[in-house]
Amino acid sequence: MPISKEERQALRVARREQILDAGLETFAAEGYQGTTLAEIAARAGLTEIGVARYFASKAELLADVLRHRDNIVPDALARMTGADIIESVRHMADLASTLLDHPSLVRFETVVGGESVVEGGEPFEYFEARLQAVRRVLSDRLREAKEAGTVRADTDPDLTAAEVIAFMHGAHTQWLFSPQDVDLRGLYRHYFNQLAERLTPAQAPHG
Repeated sequence: MPISKEERQALRVARREQILDAGLETFAAEGYQGTTLAEIAARAGLTEIGVARYFASKAELLADVLRHRDNIVPDALARMTGADIIESVRHMADLASTLLDHPSLVRFETVVGGESVVEGGEPFEYFEARLQAVRRVLSDRLREAKEAGTVRADTDPDLTAAEVIAFMHGAHTQWLFSPQDVDLRGLYRHYFNQLAERLTPAQAPHG
């Protein structure tokens, strides 16, 4: 019995997702320059011709993998939507558990992001835009909270936002080198709890 048009479309979507997952895993393991479409095809259980039916080139596949990454797991921006900025900062510690559920994402961002600094092109534009977006949202939220008096008056929003990004990248690098020695969940929890305490305004003395 022939399959319906809807079933064919569902199979095509599933196969495309399979290739994107394989692409992310392979780029994370080998880097963009060190990866071939044949390797991605093998990881996906397909032939190179089969992959070419969905993606005309490795560059096109990487461009879609970058977008696919954002669909797998939300980043720090999603943690900064709550009304209480201090609680939002504490909740950013939950990112560690999400990343550990998808460890290839950490390696992908470190390896492919690092390559993009040298190679440029769309990957560089993607990672640069993400960094700028996270830094801008964090800075804007902290600036609004400072004006509202819900974080300390001596908080520097721009420096704090840059510090958060520096912490996360440094934590990921340490974990990639020594996952057996670095407790990523504990490190995230310690840093963001400390940051929340540092941002919390001092209680006014009782008169």
